[in-house]
Amino acid sequence: MISSPSQLYEKCRDVVFKCRNISNRYPFSGGDREPECGHPNLELRCDDFTNTTKIEIVGIKYKVLDIHHEIRILIIAREDFINNGSYRPQIPIQDSILNSEPFVPGPRNTNLTLLYDCQSSSSLRIFPCNSSNNNNVSITTDNIHGDGCSANARVPVLQSCWGRFRNKTLDLEEALETRFEVQWEEDMEACWKCNASGGGCGFNDSNYQTVCYCPSRFESSSDPNECHQSHLPPSSAYTKKQQ
Repeated sequence: MISSPSQLYEKCRDVVFKCRNISNRYPFSGGDREPECGHPNLELRCDDFTNTTKIEIVGIKYKVLDIHHEIRILIIAREDFINNGSYRPQIPIQDSILNSEPFVPGPRNTNLTLLYDCQSSSSLRIFPCNSSNNNNVSITTDNIHGDGCSANARVPVLQSCWGRFRNKTLDLEEALETRFEVQWEEDMEACWKCNASGGGCGFNDSNYQTVCYCPSRFESSSDPNECHQSHLPPSSAYTKKQQ
């Protein structure tokens, strides 16, 4: 059933996604929030078994550890690394792609390349794997494809974790399983104008823009991001009630 603008107003303005320590509204959807209430690539899911928030970005599932809405940053970690360890990521091994709409890489990340089962002639340091899928993994900050490697993956880590790994106060698996940042881009002014005029922010995935849902007896103004009071005469039932 297609919801009316006034129904979407109530669902998008008043309903909050909640899962443990995560609580958010626009530009997110998921949980009790309708798809029209947020960007399609910002759909959150609450795992009922673990009571943790999840998000999928370009085919890879991440655990959402925190959301800093004021600076538009998600703190996330790869779910396959958490569940299986960095030596046993999901097959096929995939890059963490964080520059797809509406995301941009976080400002405090360092990108690493993981090279699996490279030839022994490789000049990179080799770490043994306790895995049926891979025998060893090498790591570099260069975006390279090692000779004779069975697979490679580009993944981000926080610069602070990379520094601790280089100083040998954090091992490789711990560094890769810890959190990193991804930033999302959002038209904050459009949503602010909508809320200030009494509307509820949603998202139009046909033109990839913020949409303003207006309550009953309000209508969209010439500015698509604002609502204004309707000048239609009151209904007859309302008039009789006032007499």
